[in-house]
Parts: sequence; structure tokens; C-alpha cells
Amino acid sequence: MSNIKNIFDDRRRRERETRVTYSKYIFNSHLVMFLIIVLGAGLINYSRWLENASKLEMKTVFIATSAIFSYFLVSLKVKTFIKEADGVFLLPLEKYYGKVALKTGIILTTIHLFFVIIFYFIIKPLLAHIGGFSEVTEFTGIVGVQFLMLIVGVMMNVFYRLAEAIYFEKKFFMKILLFMNIFVSILVVFGKYNYLEYATFVILIIISIIIVKNHSNAKKALLLNNSMGYALKWNEAAEYDKHREENYLKFVSMFVDVPLSGIKVARRKYFDILLPKLTEQNFTMENSFKYYYYRVFLRQENTVFLALRLMLIAGIIIYSFNNIYVNLVVITSYSYLTIIQLIPLYKQISNNIWHSILPVSEDIKTKSFKNLLTAVILITTFILMLLSIVVGKFNYLTIGMNILSFILANLLVRVFIVKVR
Repeated sequence: MSNIKNIFDDRRRRERETRVTYSKYIFNSHLVMFLIIVLGAGLINYSRWLENASKLEMKTVFIATSAIFSYFLVSLKVKTFIKEADGVFLLPLEKYYGKVALKTGIILTTIHLFFVIIFYFIIKPLLAHIGGFSEVTEFTGIVGVQFLMLIVGVMMNVFYRLAEAIYFEKKFFMKILLFMNIFVSILVVFGKYNYLEYATFVILIIISIIIVKNHSNAKKALLLNNSMGYALKWNEAAEYDKHREENYLKFVSMFVDVPLSGIKVARRKYFDILLPKLTEQNFTMENSFKYYYYRVFLRQENTVFLALRLMLIAGIIIYSFNNIYVNLVVITSYSYLTIIQLIPLYKQISNNIWHSILPVSEDIKTKSFKNLLTAVILITTFILMLLSIVVGKFNYLTIGMNILSFILANLLVRVFIVKVR
């Protein structure tokens, strides 16, 4: 028992240390300063909106944010820490994994409840206006029971999805039930929609019945290990945890170099219109890598969607704040964040064998890649500039500030693009 406990404790510790290391690079002084500015602007606009919004609008926003937050909790992947080789080397200790999973579930439940507390403090000013749960009260009577049901719902969400990853068969309707359970509980506790409290009890009972049934089926269908545990889905659990780690590394790859095991390529026909027309000129020495880089950018998972995600976030901020000075900071910051994340792509591509097959000089390769980055930033910042002009007041100041932001964003690219080598 101590061996398997030490193994998974060590994996948990190493993952925590790795994430702390990446966080030090991600949350550098520039990004932290940008986030502080965005947070300050958001709080100012949030307070102004609360002063002018009607109760119907506030209730609609509360219900929508509660639904989004509930989906967020249900969609967060649980951690199994199981690797591909564990099905062979840890098979004799399989019956002890249940205690490891219990510790993991308790940690994850604590994290989820911490998210619930953060969510409460975010919506607290909103609840004060619509008459919701806005002050600290004694958790006794009905309020205490409702809050306890929310905690049970969060705990059940974590432990069921953990069991689903390692023991049970995955079922989509269970995700819906878990979502409804948390969503309705939040409406009852924070929004004081007391007429929904019976729905929470019904959903919890249904989930409990399904869990008991799945437990019974697993006990009958899966191999018993001396009546102390059940045969884990080693391969499925390892694939699940590998996918979880890959998702995290793909996110981190937007900021720093990470050891991704491979490059996934997809046939995205809807991006073909952006590719240069295939002619003999694409295969000349000067233009060959220009065409290759465009194809890689549009096909690789952590490139084109990286830029699109950042552009979407920048667009949402521009639309939400509708302030020419905030827009200037956002467009410039978008350019900075995108370029520093796309520059490492050159080193990643150069590690592939096809990059060294053609007898093309390194200067041509780097020049072609720089042209690609310049085109990407030029097009995306132009789109953001147009969005800023459309949503803002159409006057000379707005047009001038947006043109300035467009120029600054692309000048910033020229500063960092020299690092491509």
C-alpha cells in the first residue's frame, strides 16, 4: 500500500512543481500588469452596469453566469495520475488504488469549493441588487440544508467523474444530471429560488440511484481482486489523464515552450481559402518554405487557434469596455502576446525532418517565417481595429487612436520578430 501511495504522491508533487514553474514564466511582469489593468477596467464597468441595469437584466445575467460556472465545474477534468505502463507494473497493487483515488477526490473537491467561493464574491454585488444571498448568515435551518446540498452536489460531481474515468462506463446524460444538480443548487442558495429546492433533492436521488446501479454492475462485470476492489480501466484511465495533460500543455504552449509529444495535423478545408494558390512558383527556392509555413500554421492545432482564441478574447474586451484607450492597450497587448507565442513555433518546426530535406538556406527559411508572422499580426490587428471603430463613436479621435494602436501593434512585431532564428 505504501508503495502505490508514494508513487502517486510523487506524481502529484512533480505535476504541482511543473505547473508552478510554468506559472512563473506565464505570469511575468508584463502579463500581470496587463491583467491588473483589465481587472480594474472590468470592475469599473461592472459597477457602472449595476447602477444602470434593470432587475430583469441582472437576474438574466445571474442565471447565465450560474449556468456557465456550473458547466465549467462539470467540464473540468479530474486527475487520475495513471500512466500507460501502470496496467502492467501496478497491477498487483490495484486493490489499493481506491485510497489514492479518495485522496485525489478530496483535494479536487476542495479546489472546486474554492471556485464556488470565488464565484460567490464575484456575483455578490449583483445579488445585493436582486435580493439574493448577499450577506453572511447562520447556516442553520433551510439555508444550511440548501448550502449542504450544494456542497454534496460539488462533491458528487468530482467523485462520480473520477469513478467514471477509472471504473464506470462514460455516459453523456450523467454529465447533464451533474450540471443540473450544481446549477439548480446555485440558484437556490445564492439566488433564493426556493421553489427549485425540491428539484435538487430529486436530481440527487436520481444520481445516487445511478451510482448504486453502476457500482453493482461494475461488481458483477469486472474482475474482483480478493473482494477488495475492482479491475481498473487502466488503458482508458491512462488515455484520459494523458489527454488532460495535453490540454494543459497546449494552453501553456501559448506562452512558453513545452514538451509536446507530437504535432497533430487536421484537414481543415475551411482554411484552404487562406492558402496561396498552388502553382509552380510555390516550389521555387525563394517561395517553397513560404507555402510550407502557411500550411503548417493552418493545420497545426496549437497555432491558428492560438491566434484566434487570443483575438476572440481581445474582441470581447474591446466590445465590452468600448473605450478607445482600453482598446489601444488591448490591441497592442494582443500583438505582444501573440508574437511571443508564435516565435517558438519556428524551433518546433525546424525539429521535423522535412525542414532539412530541401537544399534551402537558413536565411530563406527564417525570412519566410517572419513574413508569415507579419501577415498574421497585420490581418488580425486590422480586424480588431475595425471592430474597435465600429463599436465606438465614429469621430476623428476614435479613428486616430485606432490607427495608432494598429501601427504600434505592428511596430511591436518588428521588435520581437528578430528573435526568429
